[in-house]
Amino acid sequence: MTARRFWGKVARVMTSAQDPRPFIVVTAIFDQSARPAALTLGFGDALERAQRAIGARATAGLDLVELPIPSKAFAAVRDVAGRSPDTVAVFDVFPLAAHLNAATRRIAGQFLAAEILWALEEQGLLKGVPLNLRLDYPSGWEKTPRAVHEKLIEAGALDLAEGAIDDFKEIKAAWDAS
Repeated sequence: MTARRFWGKVARVMTSAQDPRPFIVVTAIFDQSARPAALTLGFGDALERAQRAIGARATAGLDLVELPIPSKAFAAVRDVAGRSPDTVAVFDVFPLAAHLNAATRRIAGQFLAAEILWALEEQGLLKGVPLNLRLDYPSGWEKTPRAVHEKLIEAGALDLAEGAIDDFKEIKAAWDAS
């Protein structure tokens, strides 16, 4: 396998016979005290947006991964993102290797979303508001960011075929434009 950069991450270009299509995850960072109806509406809109961004490109699947955060932390994220006060969730899309099981895909999506929050925190953009993130760790996984990162690398979470990386770049561009 060789390595290739895309969207700030390093992906190993897959050379095995695994499914070459990317599995697309929509990450939802949301206010854990938000009304369920508002969240459900937002989740549905985000999945529709992702389906439009995917278009006719071949993917191994589409899933939504949730990362609830405390209200104060979400208010700080909302301010940084320049969103209106009635926003209850922010979304993004990521590609993962098609061979991951649901639990590994969930922690991978949560970890990718958490990395964005940790970066904002490191830059001081969350104004000192503590994050207190709760990830859904698969059974037997150590609960430190470094250990999770190592497990995801070991699982091949970002082992994507060359074409999958290119497809994701197009999906991401369509997502960002919508």
